[in-house]
Amino acid sequence: MLNYKNLAIKLRAYSLPVFCVSTALMVTQSLKNPVFPTPLFFASIVISTWFGGTVPGLIAVTLAALALDYYFIPPLHSLTLNKPEMPYLFEFAVPALITCWFMRKRRITESTLRQARDELETKVRERQEELARVTRAMTVGELGVSVAHEVNQPLMAVVLNGDACLRWLAANPPNLKEAREAVTRVVEQGNRAGEIVGRIRALSKKTAPQRLPVNLNEAIEESLALVERELSKNRILLKTELAQNLAFVSGDRVQLQQVILNLVMNGIEAVSANGNSPRELTVRTESPGTGDVTVTVEDSGTGLPPGDPEQMFAAFFTTKPQGLGMGLAISRTIVETHGGRLWATDSGRGAVFHFRLPSS
Repeated sequence: MLNYKNLAIKLRAYSLPVFCVSTALMVTQSLKNPVFPTPLFFASIVISTWFGGTVPGLIAVTLAALALDYYFIPPLHSLTLNKPEMPYLFEFAVPALITCWFMRKRRITESTLRQARDELETKVRERQEELARVTRAMTVGELGVSVAHEVNQPLMAVVLNGDACLRWLAANPPNLKEAREAVTRVVEQGNRAGEIVGRIRALSKKTAPQRLPVNLNEAIEESLALVERELSKNRILLKTELAQNLAFVSGDRVQLQQVILNLVMNGIEAVSANGNSPRELTVRTESPGTGDVTVTVEDSGTGLPPGDPEQMFAAFFTTKPQGLGMGLAISRTIVETHGGRLWATDSGRGAVFHFRLPSS
């Protein structure tokens, strides 16, 4: 089957110069004794070489030379080589061969450049994904105390319920109903601890992006669970306004949680740097009626820096003494990769970050 396919491709390539030269011949003959009959034949050679390759280009040169000799160089309808105007034919053939060679070289060069561009884009995407993973790991590291607190809660519940189960079993007679309920709570809290550890591992480890239906409300709640300690430590009131029956979006859950975490952490830092009250952070989801889903993170911090808000999304732009300036740039890349848009506005009492994604 593969041989037949290759044969069909070659036949199409070799039929191209025949078609092009035939077309050039018919059009040139229809002009009734043109002064210069060669331009369309040059065009047929260019087309044959560009789309067919070297061999079809040489075939086009040969066919064009024969057509000129037979139809346009006296005596007409003869292919003899002792015609008085034979130098005219050689003056056509030499530039035609040079044109064929030049088009072949140009095609090879463009193909090489296209391949190099594709390889460069692939490497850039790989580096962006690696940088995003490192940023996630740094975020998790910054939230180390909050993560430890979040994991410690279900583990403490496991210990307390396990101790209660032992007491119910040691009673005389044993209270099996209460013991069974205690064991059920142990299993639930153990699963909760496992889920927390799984989320942290997913944020930290290197995994290939996956496009699956994502409930943004759940992704936000899981992300906010990791920053409870930071909110409490900085005395920030968290408000969540999550729309009911929010449509799912298609995307990578871990990457979208990274965007949410970046925006929330930026909001916490902005509010902490602002000594004025109130100290509030609002996370909101909504469907504006266009089939999209919008997430908004609004803080009561210092607001946007002076100048164009778009500069905040440039790589290495930061207003923090220890900042890398990559969080918002990576977040915008992730959102745009998901077919969405990320932008910032100033509410007059702080900064507001929005990102919108198409629903799945």
